Order: sequence, then C-alpha cells, then structure tokens
Amino acid sequence: MTLDANFIHLLCDELNEKLAGARVDKIHNPAKEEFVLHLRVHEDALHTHAGKHLLLICLSPGRARANLVTRAAENPPQPGMFCMLLRKHLQGAMLTGVRQPEGERILFFDFSGHTEIGDLARLRLCAEFTGRRTNLLLLREDDTMIDCLKRTDVTQGGRLLLPRARYELPPSNGYVPSAPAVPAPAEGCSAWLEARYDETDRAERKRQQSGALLKLVETRTARTQRKLAAQRQELARAQDREHLRVSAELILANKAQLEREARGADAYRLENYYDGGKILSVPADPALNPSANAQKYFKEYRKAKTAAGLLGDFIAQGEAELQYLESVSDHLQRAQSPAEVEEIRYELEIQGYCKPAKSKAKRRNAPQAPPIEYTSSEGLRILVGRSNLQNDRLSLKAAKPEDLWFHARNLPGSHVILCAEGRPLGERSVAEAALLAAWHSRARGPAEVDYTPAGALKKPGGAPPGKVIYHSCKTVYAHPTEELVNALKEDCHGRP
Repeated sequence: MTLDANFIHLLCDELNEKLAGARVDKIHNPAKEEFVLHLRVHEDALHTHAGKHLLLICLSPGRARANLVTRAAENPPQPGMFCMLLRKHLQGAMLTGVRQPEGERILFFDFSGHTEIGDLARLRLCAEFTGRRTNLLLLREDDTMIDCLKRTDVTQGGRLLLPRARYELPPSNGYVPSAPAVPAPAEGCSAWLEARYDETDRAERKRQQSGALLKLVETRTARTQRKLAAQRQELARAQDREHLRVSAELILANKAQLEREARGADAYRLENYYDGGKILSVPADPALNPSANAQKYFKEYRKAKTAAGLLGDFIAQGEAELQYLESVSDHLQRAQSPAEVEEIRYELEIQGYCKPAKSKAKRRNAPQAPPIEYTSSEGLRILVGRSNLQNDRLSLKAAKPEDLWFHARNLPGSHVILCAEGRPLGERSVAEAALLAAWHSRARGPAEVDYTPAGALKKPGGAPPGKVIYHSCKTVYAHPTEELVNALKEDCHGRP
C-alpha cells in the first residue's frame, strides 16, 4: 500500500504532537531499508507525551512509511553505512518539527544540533514515500545533501541524488492527491500502521537476515543430492560385478581351445558351468589374446570391488552431510533474530561452507543469543537450542547428567533439555518438553520424540555440530499446538 498525501498530512500532525522537542538517543538499522530513531521527550518539558518514543522510518516499496512503534526489532551486529552517517549527525540532536510539502508524499524531520566543534547545525531528514523511488536523505539547512540512502545521477534517468548536490522535490509524475480529507483512524495513524505492517515487517527482516544463507544451504543441498544419486548408481554397477569374475574364469578355463579357434574374435562363446552349462557369449577385445582378455576382466572386477568399498564410505559421508545441511536449513527457517542468524553463519564458516564475514576479534565480542527458555506447568526449566552449535553447548556442556534430553525422531530440529534442578521429573513436564521438541523441529507439529538422560549422550569423533549418539531411549508421540507452546512461554515470566 502506498500512503497518499492526505494520510501523510494526518500522520504529520500526529508526529508533531507527540515528538516535537524530542532528542535523539539512538538510531538503529534493523533491516536494509528500515531505521528506528529512539527519541526522548524530557519530563520537565511542557509536553503531554513525555518519555521514550520509537520512530520507525521504512523505505521499502510497498511498506514505506514513518510511524511510532511500541517495540523495535533487534538491532543487527553491524549497522549500514547510512545508519552510521545518521548517528554521526543526528544523535543528541533535537527534533524541532515535522513538515509535509503541500500535496507531496514526503515528510521533513527538522533537527537542531551541534557540529563536532560545537557550532549550531540545523539539519533535515527527508523521507520520500514515492512508490518505487522511495528514499531517505540527510540535508543541510541550505538544501545541499550530506548523503542519501539510494544515490542516483542523471545518467540513470532520475534526479541528481549525490553528496553536495542541491535537493529538489521529485517530479509529480502525474500524481494527484485525492481531494477529500481522509478521517484519521480511531486508534491513531501510527497504531493503525503498526498493526497493519507488523507481520509483514518481521517476515521481510527475517528474509533479509537469512535469505542469503538459505540460498547457500539450498545450493549445497542440491549439489550433495546430485552427487549422492550418481554415487548410488555407480555403487549399483559396482555391486553387479560377479559377471566380470565369471567371464575371466571361463576364459581361462577354455584358454587352450580359444587360442586355437577364437584368436582375434570380438566375442567368445563359452559353456557356463556356473549356470548349468548354458552357452554364454563373452565380449572380447580382438587385439588381445584370451589370457590378456581374462586379465582385463579380472582387473575390472578388482576395480569394481574396490570402488564398492569406497563408494559405501562416500555415500555414508554424503548422507551425513545432507542430514547436517537439512538441520541448518531448519534452524535458519526458524531463526527469529539477527543474533541467531549470525551464529548459524559462524557455524557454516567453521564447517567451510562460506568465507568468514568478520574478524576473529569481532566474532568473539559478538553477543550470543541464549537458548529459548520455557517453564513447565510443574515449574521446571526447559531449554531449546537455536542452532547446531548451541545444541552442542546445551546438550554436552550445560546439561547435567540427570537432566533429560529430547529430540524429534529422525527429523532435523533443536535439542531440548528438561532441567531436573534436584527435583523429580514429573510426567507432565516430560510431555511438555516432548511437545517443544516436536514444535522446534521440521515437523512444527505432531511427531515422535526420543528422550534419554543427558549423561547418556556421546559426540562421535569428527561429527558436525548438533550430531550426538545414544544407545537407549524412550519414545513418545507429541502433538504440539501454538497455544500450548505459547502457554509454556508465558509461564517463563516473559523471558525470551
């Protein structure tokens, strides 16, 4: 939906009423074309809306808007360059007003701040909500551009949008705002926009955060599947090798006769004493004598036998890799924050699937998302891994031997730990932990779940992250629903 000029006029009035006089505390960049300004209206100001406010400016076509939001998305570890520029010039500045050029789908946010040497600086943040050409520009008081989110020059068929160029309003392109005024939504423009776009925003952020990694994993998965298919076909041919040995032995058994009667022939007709004396036609190389043809068949037989042994190992490795890639794909599809995606990226880096995106020092300092935490109806903690690396830490390091470990049977998914904490593990807690294991798996619904004491888990040598083995377990059928899962999360007193 594209906002029209009349709605933007109402939005402008609302933002002015709530934000005039607010100072910029922080600026975040939760997605490629989204910026969140953390604003504070001081308590001592004569303002009915004193306190903290979050102003979202979204420039993504189809979702472009500026509105107050009640909660901000998680900030990614590394903000974009334009966000860094906004922090440099606007952090600490006062928002003096919000303006709309008459009839335009544009908002000007006027700021008053100071330069690095203490001089007064008046700046404008210009948000253009103009369909496909949405943009965000930082302007000086004299309308020269400091920079903009989407640069263009005249060779690209548009306006000159480059640092130090003079800002001009975009051409109207025949757009005429509707004549009647649009009545404001009862809940307010910002609340209406937040309710309308909340789910869409989260889906788009998730796509941006994990899309590239998902594509990489899907590509490697398809490649591994093709390789496995070829190896299985080759193994089937190698296993069908007995006819090679039989052909060689029959040629040697009839060597003298073949030397006299069939030298230079392209096939030998031989009595197959392995099959009741039936006549078998064995292809031969006319350039070779019978002994050499027999040795050729023996060589092909030994080669096929060796290949069968090697291919069995290669296929086992490929199947393990495919299982691992499916588990990574599952975690990526369920990831809810940049920190989760970043940990999965690191996992793929150490497994050699992608190049390091960060230095080791930055990686060590990057925050790690904690396990997802729930509370059973009997008051016991239930922890759920967010990635294969976290699954390993959770199951092999954090879990106590008496805790119970859960995992969806034969499905990629999270490791789930039911923490005993010195208390008996009741049947209800076990059933609820099994529900969570089924929910946090590729099934995302009904599934068989294995569980065993955490002390019984072993990590095979050289196994990829998230891979554990156990020799005995109990299995239950879990039938989770979103309502049951949310109820267990609410019991956790709001912890993520």
